[in-house]
Amino acid sequence: MLYSVLRLAIVAIFLSTSCALAQDTTPRVSAPCVAVKNSADSNLDEKIKGLNVKADDLKARIAKLSDGSEKSALDKQLKDIQEQLLDLVFEQECTRSDLTIQVLRGPSDPATKWIEITTYFATNRKPTGSTTPEDFFGAERTSDNQFGKTIVSIPTARKAGELNLPSLWRFELSPDPSKHFVFKQVVPLDSAIAISEIGKELAKKSSLLVFVHGYNVSFADAALRTAQLAHDLSFPGTAVFFSWPSAGTTKGYWHDEETVQLSETAFDSFLDKIAGLGASEVFLVAHSMGNRLVMSVLEDRASKGKTIPNLRELMLAAPDINAEIFREKIVPGLAALDVHKTIYASSSDVALRASKVVHDYRRVGETAGGVQTFTGFETVDATSVAPVVRSFGHSYVVDSTKVLGDMADTFYLHFNADQRSLPKEGTPPDNWWVLK
Repeated sequence: MLYSVLRLAIVAIFLSTSCALAQDTTPRVSAPCVAVKNSADSNLDEKIKGLNVKADDLKARIAKLSDGSEKSALDKQLKDIQEQLLDLVFEQECTRSDLTIQVLRGPSDPATKWIEITTYFATNRKPTGSTTPEDFFGAERTSDNQFGKTIVSIPTARKAGELNLPSLWRFELSPDPSKHFVFKQVVPLDSAIAISEIGKELAKKSSLLVFVHGYNVSFADAALRTAQLAHDLSFPGTAVFFSWPSAGTTKGYWHDEETVQLSETAFDSFLDKIAGLGASEVFLVAHSMGNRLVMSVLEDRASKGKTIPNLRELMLAAPDINAEIFREKIVPGLAALDVHKTIYASSSDVALRASKVVHDYRRVGETAGGVQTFTGFETVDATSVAPVVRSFGHSYVVDSTKVLGDMADTFYLHFNADQRSLPKEGTPPDNWWVLK
């Protein structure tokens, strides 16, 4: 009874301060998918199947060889095939017929047509020299973090038929702020000034949301997604994101794997700043390959006794991490970390399907072949609520209203999965929960 009352209160706040939730099944196509649908091969599945057979054959041949010219030539052939598969996996997402879109609807006659959301950032991306917000930072890495803030306008009435979800944000020639998300400004700040500003914001609303993006995400994408997440959660505090130099391309998987590892020192330095802010609650959300960065750095910090005061929640969305490494190395390394830990798993996330092209080992965020459970973490199977029309399908943590609602329950009520009344599957100690 108490849960029902509290949940109704949260839902009322969620609807009144942000937007109401609705389901619209009208098919839509995001801008990147338009070109794909116009040119896509009708036999995508067969092409993918054929390339996978070739890849498996090459892997078997490579495994029998020692280093040499023949092995190098086969390695190159394998990478070429994997690059073709990466493109086809994303094209396949555009041509799926089983997708529905979840549209966030605002009041019919809002007082304002849009609102501006300010989020803070730290990034080890190198500035491009452009003053255009979406091109301000590129995919090159620097040794030092750049701090600053971004301003994004969000339409207050998101109605059916409007292409305004995170995955549908690609920049139009003449965006209408009453209908579209608009990336308005990047304001670089000296680190001391940025930390001072964030501290002043926290003095008014003391909760801090930290978002770390995954593979195939530009700086602009990260800024838009963070603003949307903060807005749609009606987050009662300050939002900040860390943007590592993802190439922001489907074929950039290998680049992103190297770069995310090279970003560990920068992210650790960023967390040092976060630890000193004095936030009453810190919620850390990582997506896809960004989980490698977060988990690796947190494990290292734990071994050194470095903490983040008042870290309340650690959320891993579709983690692109080798499941065996996670179970054998990372989980034991974080055993002493006193924080509630949630894994959102789904095999509908195209980034994990891309990972399968490159890796032979299962990923933490996979549910195909069975949901995986890990000591100290609550795994939530979000597969049934994850498929929504996205720009190549990449971020259900901000796309799905069901996931957003579950996150809100976790953040604001501090409820675990049982308290959130999620259906429980499996047998102790290997239980998981299902989001429907």
